[in-house]
Amino acid sequence: MSLAPLRMSVPASDGLILKGVLSYPQGATGRSYPLAVLAHQYPATRDSYAPLVADLLAAGVATLAFDERGHGDSITSPRGPLVVDTPEGVTMEAFGAAFVSSVAKVGFHRIENDVVRVTGWGVSQNFIDGERLALVGASVGGSGALLAAPSLAGVRAVATVGAAGALAFGSDGPARIRAAIEGATGIRFFLASSQGDAFEGAASVDTWSRGLSHARARVVPGSGHGMAIYFAVRDELVGFLREGLDV
Repeated sequence: MSLAPLRMSVPASDGLILKGVLSYPQGATGRSYPLAVLAHQYPATRDSYAPLVADLLAAGVATLAFDERGHGDSITSPRGPLVVDTPEGVTMEAFGAAFVSSVAKVGFHRIENDVVRVTGWGVSQNFIDGERLALVGASVGGSGALLAAPSLAGVRAVATVGAAGALAFGSDGPARIRAAIEGATGIRFFLASSQGDAFEGAASVDTWSRGLSHARARVVPGSGHGMAIYFAVRDELVGFLREGLDV
């Protein structure tokens, strides 16, 4: 017998409804599992985490992957449907323009608080160990996870792949992320990026981790962004989370 997945509906601070799925490891029931909350990259959905979800469930870690605001199923707001803009074309210029317009349109600055609310919902469910929590974020979801982590008791580990879009959280976003990591000495951080990340991921992980014994930077060859680098850091990232969550 295994525990069935639970579908999440959580109101954000502006009334938008965040949707996600809590999945439990297969097998023995009646005990509590550590939980990893997964915040994806623009303009993807929670399903982009499918490889990591499978790896974490196999390791005995429950996962809560949610659609970020304006993505996937998280588009119902008090003002009606609210959906991110997507690139009109295949150039980096089109991608950048769509991202920038989406920042204000759907309120990317609220992702930090969205992560806090989603984590609160997850910890409130049965068979979840609220003292063994991890946050995982890709791109703008990574920046949101890094900012949210210090305010969440029970978070032991934070892993990001290509954390970016820090300016979506304000002009002081990059500095706030460095301060959040620097001050959260009880949390371990794994910050990964590709060397050629188009959104200055390699420079960011260096800046945010430099001189901090509890933060590890990992830069891999290539130019993949977000979950595109997952298989290049898979063993390290999963091992980092397993160690941090004591599984």
